[in-house]
Amino acid sequence: MVKKTLLFIFHAHVPYIPHADGDEPLEAAQFYELLSYGFLPFLRMCERLDADTVPFKCALVISPLLCEMLNSSFCRERYGAYLDRQIAFARQELKRAAGAPREALIRHALEFFTLNREDFNVRYKKDILSRINSFAAKDCIELLATSATPCFFPFYQDMPEALTAQIEQGLSSFRENFATTPFGFWLPLMGYDAGVDRIIKSYGIDYTVLETQSFLFADRPPVNGIFSAAMGESGFSFFGKDSTACADIAHPETGFYLHPDYLDTDKDVGFELDGEALSTLFDVKKGRRTTGLCYSRRSGSLYDEHAGAMQAERDAERFVANRNAVLTEAAELLDADPLCSVSVLPLRFLGKTWMEGIYWLESVFRKLAQLHDMHCALPSEYLKKVRRIQSISPFYASNLPSGYADELINSSNDWMFPRIQKATERMIDLAGRFPDDQGLKERTLNMAAKELLLAQSTDWPLMTDAQTSAEYAAAQCEEHLNAFTDVYDSLGSGTVGTDRLIKREKEYPIFSEMDYRFFIRESR
Repeated sequence: MVKKTLLFIFHAHVPYIPHADGDEPLEAAQFYELLSYGFLPFLRMCERLDADTVPFKCALVISPLLCEMLNSSFCRERYGAYLDRQIAFARQELKRAAGAPREALIRHALEFFTLNREDFNVRYKKDILSRINSFAAKDCIELLATSATPCFFPFYQDMPEALTAQIEQGLSSFRENFATTPFGFWLPLMGYDAGVDRIIKSYGIDYTVLETQSFLFADRPPVNGIFSAAMGESGFSFFGKDSTACADIAHPETGFYLHPDYLDTDKDVGFELDGEALSTLFDVKKGRRTTGLCYSRRSGSLYDEHAGAMQAERDAERFVANRNAVLTEAAELLDADPLCSVSVLPLRFLGKTWMEGIYWLESVFRKLAQLHDMHCALPSEYLKKVRRIQSISPFYASNLPSGYADELINSSNDWMFPRIQKATERMIDLAGRFPDDQGLKERTLNMAAKELLLAQSTDWPLMTDAQTSAEYAAAQCEEHLNAFTDVYDSLGSGTVGTDRLIKREKEYPIFSEMDYRFFIRESR
């Protein structure tokens, strides 16, 4: 019987938190939540499956900026303080809820927060990446490389130096943080345009995953649809995302996570209690945020943990059965062996948006282990088993709701890219003018390159488009562009100073191996 393969690719990124004194920005909560609801539950799932000798395989993308934060003593200390505050708040709420129906839910949340603190400080010694590396060494996790910051590759097609700089720094960060060689490359926002594959392939990378329409609307329609990989003329392989599989899980109207029995993570008490009750965690005058305490099912009634877990198991069974049926039907119609279905999701979705999502994933792996004709695999393992592969030229697309880039350039943010484009041109000019500088000037040029990479991040236009911390995002983009311009002007006038440089290096201690010469095309 044809072997049917499920591929899972999870990606993780949050905007970088400046290492500045004083109050932390509201946006720091994204980093804490990704650790508490993403990485730590994900690793606990891996530990359980490994202990039970249940095979599990998935690909994981951790952005270089997120790696920097995970390795930062500054961010680790702040996360530890966040856990302490969260535990103190839960204990406070437990006293207030004595005898109330929600008391058991608060007690369970307190146990969860305490376990997070214990695992982070003791089990993993604050070093999440080391444990991820160990599972990668067992071929349970395949780590994909990605660009230094989440820039949108199609925007820089006419500036190949910008793309090579993003890729070079991304690969340098990968080598710094991981003990494996990357076979795959994650395109931020899955943004693809013609020619991108040639640049990535020149670095020895084998594959990427594309949005469904990018794959299916290729110049030559893939004869096997998204159920088999394809290859570009460069020899670079493409996977097509299975949009149906992903929609089963995460469709905003019909996805599994919306079942009435699941925890309603939108109804967090951080947006309901008064400022005095929340003062243990944060000052509401500086903006509300989540606390981790939610009491309602999506149906509106009091949450039942057992009912949520049982529904997660049923949804895991449905997912596996649906994929099995689709791949079995495809096997009867297509000349492909093996067949695959590629699910692509943000790691944060499985732990935060869908609190039961990690348990659902664990259930999927356990159910797959009981089957003989369908299994999970790493993308590189799948490619080794493909007998014939079709050549295609994929279509320009992204995974944004518009399918393209409408969210990145519109009335809310259209001032950003022209200035970023101008700064990029100037950085390429600086790299060419000062190819051999050392000492203070080299440090200054490296800081300029960092500022530009940070400005190129799609975090800023996406946040302004969604009106999520829009003022903060606009200010961050402006700050990086102004900092870059300061360096450019100082180099032009020959008045390079140290005070501003030292301040920026302290606030953004990223990419220690940064080399501004990455912006010279011939540097490869």
